[in-house]
Amino acid sequence: MAPPMAAEVLGLPPFTIQELVSELRWPSEAIDVGLVETAGGLRSPMAVDGDCHSLCEAVTPDAVVLVADAGLGTINSVRLTLDGLGSLESRAVVVLNRFDAGSDLHRRNLEWLRGRDGRRVLTIPGGHTELLAFIRQ
Repeated sequence: MAPPMAAEVLGLPPFTIQELVSELRWPSEAIDVGLVETAGGLRSPMAVDGDCHSLCEAVTPDAVVLVADAGLGTINSVRLTLDGLGSLESRAVVVLNRFDAGSDLHRRNLEWLRGRDGRRVLTIPGGHTELLAFIRQ
């Protein structure tokens, strides 16, 4: 259930994207990586006035990691999500989750997204080191 829907079910007051951002706390010492995770997809509500995209824009991340299923429908969902990122798209890397190198479909999806679409795509398992390198750039 999306966070604003859950708050409503629990009888809690509604909250805004700016209120979520104001709750973020980073350590006083410098850190290599800070993580803000969303769920449900780019257009899934995160607050009464915005969705995951709104939160990403408000946070202005150095990198965006799009975790996608490796199977049927992957190319469509990755394309739609990356297109929806707007100016944040150039900061994005796609991670095909639960990638099975023995699956013809998984391999073809990976090849299509990398080769035809020219996307940065990593696979998990297997791409942990590349993902860390991308995030730390």
